[in-house]
Amino acid sequence: MPKGFACGFFGRVKSREALCRLALAQRVGHLFVRVDFAREPREFGLVETVARNLGQVGSDADDHSGAVSRLRRKKPPQEMEMQLRIVPVNGIDPAFLSRLGLCLAERFLYDVVVERSLSLSRSCLNSTRKQLFLPTLTTRLLREYGGDGGLLLGITDFDLYKTSQRFVFGDADEHRRVAAVSLHRLRNDFYGEASDENALFQRTLKECVHELGHALGLKHCYNARCAMHYSNSIFETDNKMPHFCEVCEKRSRARSEG
Repeated sequence: MPKGFACGFFGRVKSREALCRLALAQRVGHLFVRVDFAREPREFGLVETVARNLGQVGSDADDHSGAVSRLRRKKPPQEMEMQLRIVPVNGIDPAFLSRLGLCLAERFLYDVVVERSLSLSRSCLNSTRKQLFLPTLTTRLLREYGGDGGLLLGITDFDLYKTSQRFVFGDADEHRRVAAVSLHRLRNDFYGEASDENALFQRTLKECVHELGHALGLKHCYNARCAMHYSNSIFETDNKMPHFCEVCEKRSRARSEG
C-alpha cells in the first residue's frame, strides 16, 4: 500500500508510528467527507459504494472525497409542472392575494400567478337573491382566462349560490379545472361580529385548499379536521385545518403523479 495513502487512511499517522487503540470507523471520518460511521449506522449504502470502489482510489489522500461527494449530492428539485392562476373578481386587496398565493404555492408546489382582475357588474347578480350564480362566474373565468392549462381559482366578494344550494363558500369543476371561492360569508361582518382580517385569511385559505382539492379530483373527507371536510357553516370551516389529512394527502399525490 503506498505510504501516502496509508497515512491518510489511518488518520494521518506518521510512518512507523504505532496506531492508537481506536475503532477504525472513527479514524477514517476525514476520508469520507466527515461522515462518522460509528454514530450513523444507517449510512450502509455509502459504505458499500465506497468499499466497491476503494481499489480505484488514488494514493493521494487529499483526492479521496471527490467520488463520495458526488454520491451524496442531492438532485436538483424538479421544476413546477402545474400552474395555478388566481383571478380576483373586481377589487380584492393585492397584499391579501399575494399572501394567499404564497401559502397555496407552498401547499401544492405549484407555480402561482395572480392574474389581472375580472370585472363583473352587479347586473350579473340574481335580482331577487342578490347573489351571483356560480356557473355565471366559472363561465366568465374560463372565457377570459381559460385555454392555458393548469388550474383557475376565482376569488370574489359576491355571495355565491348554486341551483341545489342557497349559498356556497366555493365550488370546483374537476373536468374544467376551475374553482371559485367567495369571501362574502367568510367575513366576521356577515355574522354581525367585529372585523378580523386574520380570521378572514385563514378561512379563505381553507376553502381554497378545499376547492382546489376538488379540482384535482378529491372527494369530501369524513375527518372533520381535514381541509376536504364539507363545511355547511362557518363553524365547520373554523374547525378545519388549512391542509389535507394524511389520507387525502396520499390521494392528492397519487393523482398528481398519475
